Amino acid sequence: MGYLKIALYWLLAFIERHPMFCLIMLLLAIFTPFVFKWIGWVLLGFLCLALIGILVVALRFRKMKRQMEEQMRNAGGGFGGGSPFGNGGSPFGDMGATGGMTLEEFVRRMQEEADARQRQGGPKPQNDNKKSDVDSTEYVEFEEVE
Repeated sequence: MGYLKIALYWLLAFIERHPMFCLIMLLLAIFTPFVFKWIGWVLLGFLCLALIGILVVALRFRKMKRQMEEQMRNAGGGFGGGSPFGNGGSPFGDMGATGGMTLEEFVRRMQEEADARQRQGGPKPQNDNKKSDVDSTEYVEFEEVE
């Protein structure tokens, strides 16, 4: 009985020291079930809208995937004759204008041209950068200090 009396006096002293806090807690205890009922329905509505949105997006992606697969099937698939790229099979188009050369032939020809230019002392690549303020011909010696 003594412990119950101590707990009751402690509770009354707490209420006397913090009346506003206790009043707010009492109001929350009374009205929370009504408030949370409506908040619960609102949150459930938002959750349903989010799930419906995710479902719509997933269905659109699925439809796009199906259309792409159908286009690939109708185009002959792969990089053979009827390529979806519309250029006879190369996904890179006519970038190098190789004239029907294979990749190995093209690389060999480019290497031969580079070797010929190097033997002739052919045109050096031009550097269009502006000249820097520092003259690269000057060499400054320095000693490393430990």
